[in-house]
Amino acid sequence: MKIILAFDSFKGSISAAEAVEAARCGVQKVYPEATIVGLPLADGGEGTVAALSHYLSTTRVSCSVHDPLMRPITASYARSIDGRTAIIEMAATAGLPLLRNDERNPLKTTTFGVGEMMLSALNSGCRNLKIAIGGSATNDAGMGMLAALGAHFYNANDEELLPIGENLEQIARVDTSALTPFTDVQLDVICDVTNPLFGVKGAAYVYAPQKGASPEAVERLDSGLRHFSRFFSVNPYEVGTGAAGGLGYALKTLGANLCRGVDVVLEASQLTSHLHNAHLVITGEGSIDSQTLNGKLPFGVLQCALRQGVKVAAFAGRIKDIDPLLAAGFSSIRSINPPDEPIAVSMQTGVAKRNLQTAISDYLETYPL
Repeated sequence: MKIILAFDSFKGSISAAEAVEAARCGVQKVYPEATIVGLPLADGGEGTVAALSHYLSTTRVSCSVHDPLMRPITASYARSIDGRTAIIEMAATAGLPLLRNDERNPLKTTTFGVGEMMLSALNSGCRNLKIAIGGSATNDAGMGMLAALGAHFYNANDEELLPIGENLEQIARVDTSALTPFTDVQLDVICDVTNPLFGVKGAAYVYAPQKGASPEAVERLDSGLRHFSRFFSVNPYEVGTGAAGGLGYALKTLGANLCRGVDVVLEASQLTSHLHNAHLVITGEGSIDSQTLNGKLPFGVLQCALRQGVKVAAFAGRIKDIDPLLAAGFSSIRSINPPDEPIAVSMQTGVAKRNLQTAISDYLETYPL
């Protein structure tokens, strides 16, 4: 019997690798002789560098950068053994977890640190940059990233602007004469959303409230994104330009290719090959709902498995909108949390591991293969 464990992280609780190991224990309790293939995965958000590094030969590189509020920090990225490829996670420098709840305000945050990490990789000789842009605390259209790479933004009084979200609508002139060239660089952007830059489905209206923006701030940010796009030739309605508060758009101005994060990671993990002769795939992440069908990791796993006729069971801490998920092809969707357990307890690492292990063993005992 062959069972594949293909997990994303349970955000704020356990990593993808920890989820795989907890699931392995749950399977072995019921089927101790089973062949188990463990695949820690990601879909372009936090944990993507760790997931890709699990399958590729890389080393970790540390660099001095700035966080979303321009405070100095040390961050790291992965570099291939041959020194040609860098795998960068924007959340390492501009991610929401870097800020306290009372600091979260996309009017004030910047992607400057992302540009600094890119420069570090370029200066070390990398010519293929893979950038995962999920989990951002920003809505600056990548203005900060471009500023770190040498661009300058000025207002109507020809005063240089701080590259933060609230200043997007004040831009009167952009000087890219000193911008780092990307003519000989392959720039692959790994993202997990398909939103355009602005509008009701754009970066500000859909994601800025999650980053601390008030309704008034959302309107200002959306207006700023519209204004920003007038200075560049990239189509703001292109899929993924609204990713990471518009960072996807700015990266496109550098000639980047936008890639669906789940596809990049699944290819690296060779999931399709592992599915041969498999009896079951068990997948999951922290939350599963109707948004899962928009390119999230469990849905990507499901699509691969269904093509080879392998059934998929999904587990999560939070479950919602089960009917469309079952209609999409999941054989079972289960919450790992006991109904009477406080969420603060369920989120604890040790508790989450135990709950996932128990939920999987209970499922396998109820529905034997």
